[in-house]
Amino acid sequence: MSKKNIIFDMDGTILDSMGFWINLGRGYLMSIGVEPPKDLENIIYDMTLDESAYYFHNELGVNKTPKVILNEILDLIKYKYKNELKGKDNIVDLIKAEYNLGSEMCILTTSDYECAVQAMKRLNIFHCFKKIITSEILNMSKRTPEIYIKTCSIMGFKPEETIVYEDVLYAIKSAKEAGCYVIGVKDKSSYKDLDEIEKIADEVL
Repeated sequence: MSKKNIIFDMDGTILDSMGFWINLGRGYLMSIGVEPPKDLENIIYDMTLDESAYYFHNELGVNKTPKVILNEILDLIKYKYKNELKGKDNIVDLIKAEYNLGSEMCILTTSDYECAVQAMKRLNIFHCFKKIITSEILNMSKRTPEIYIKTCSIMGFKPEETIVYEDVLYAIKSAKEAGCYVIGVKDKSSYKDLDEIEKIADEVL
């Protein structure tokens, strides 16, 4: 088998972490003894972490400043990545196999750079990647193909010679529009979009 050019998403692709993100607000509130509203996930779905912190303080009466709330949430996120979030066995094994074949690989993630580093080191696959690239570093979104084109440029890849592993529909669409070969990775959080993912992706794992 020949070596490949590969871009891996992290959350929901390498890491089984989407459930943590979906339940992050609820988990934080319960950890400080505040009962979350039943529809909390819907309320904060489109909020940034800063906006969620203000909501917890102003609307739910959390007796801490929004800045303290935000820092505690960030500490919780860092702890989970460093210590707890599990890798998806089939993808971790795949990464190790591709590394042994000499494939050139990077991570493109919307999560924090240091969180990615800590999680990959814990899973013993940090050395497999040439780079960890974040949407924050690029100031770009996975909702547009340009982020994949830019990542290919950074890595010295041609998009048409690059494989992208992604789990969410909008990112799969963007990677396809960038001209990459896209492999959709099944995740519980995106099962509702599975039919559409199977239509768009070149393969689905």
